[in-house]
Amino acid sequence: MRPSKGTRWLAVVSVPLLGLICAALPAHAGQTGPGPKPAATVDFSGVKMFLELTARLEQEQEPTAEEWDRLFSTPGYAALTKSEFKRDFFVERFRLAFMPSRKADLEAQMKKDTGFWAQFLPHYLRAKQMRRDIERRVAEMSTAEFRDEAIKRASRFLPASAAGGTPAVAFVVFAPDSRGYDPVVIDILYMNDREEFLDTVAHEFHHWYRNRLAADLTRDQGILWVIQQVQLEGIADLINVPGWINKPIETLRPADKAYLDWYRRSGEVIQNMDRLFAQMQDNPAARRELGADLQKAVPRSGHPTGYFMAQTIVEALGREAVVATVSNPFAFFRVYNDAAKKNGSATPVFSEKAMNLLRSLERRYQAATWRSQLFSILDSPPRDTR
Repeated sequence: MRPSKGTRWLAVVSVPLLGLICAALPAHAGQTGPGPKPAATVDFSGVKMFLELTARLEQEQEPTAEEWDRLFSTPGYAALTKSEFKRDFFVERFRLAFMPSRKADLEAQMKKDTGFWAQFLPHYLRAKQMRRDIERRVAEMSTAEFRDEAIKRASRFLPASAAGGTPAVAFVVFAPDSRGYDPVVIDILYMNDREEFLDTVAHEFHHWYRNRLAADLTRDQGILWVIQQVQLEGIADLINVPGWINKPIETLRPADKAYLDWYRRSGEVIQNMDRLFAQMQDNPAARRELGADLQKAVPRSGHPTGYFMAQTIVEALGREAVVATVSNPFAFFRVYNDAAKKNGSATPVFSEKAMNLLRSLERRYQAATWRSQLFSILDSPPRDTR
């Protein structure tokens, strides 16, 4: 695990990283072609409102309803509360982390929070200690040019048809994480912690472009969510995971060690997926329950398993074979099976019964009405941080 940078951030990381980013990028980064640079494509209003409201909370002053509305109308928080979180989740945890009078409640809640939810309050407590560093980082990043290079890195695993448009970026404080929404949402502390900043932005940009090519497959409960997650995270992980996965294990953070462990167990995970696919093919009436089992069998929202599959394709069939599957999650599984068969018995292969299930699902969901049909049926399941 790399040591936490904490208060050493500004002196050790912030300025050198900023200089590295600016030196490495073209003079007109942020533009995708001739013409004027798009306006307001990097937004810090969420961070600024976060700092303003939490400063009030630290003084035991409750922000007005209008002030909370202003926070959640900023692009980053608006995207998060539209897609994944309830607004009250942030309000209550900001109060717990920043109001001195809520200390006992804070400690009680931190004991209750487990798994995915355990990361939020410690992150806000850290932000509380790093207020001035966050302010300085906003000032520095306001002039940093990074989008063109991130687009370039994302484009290595995208078809040419996806090249148009420039993702907007919104910095906020929400979790040690980022999201490929529209706009792309990046936690400003998470950005600081990752040496692979540009690769992380490129990973989320890949999601942004990919979402314009393929509809989200979230109708048939767990199975379609897993198929989509394995494909989209696996391909995007080709951008940033190679930068750290072969480093000495003692230098990796706990989350990366967990990722590596699951990556090494990809054969076991794929065998479990194959077994559940076959059961769904044999017993369609149980597909909902089996889909829930499938979600539990595939760790970390599909990241390590998808990366194993994407890497197998690249090594056996080349990068273009992966790029050709970006707009079709089902094709990703077919091409993986071709690559696995080419590799021989050492690489797990999905059975013909499992592939028949995927082919039937592809026929059912290949219509252009995917998106409108699917979002009304299944809420996004919780993220798995195993």
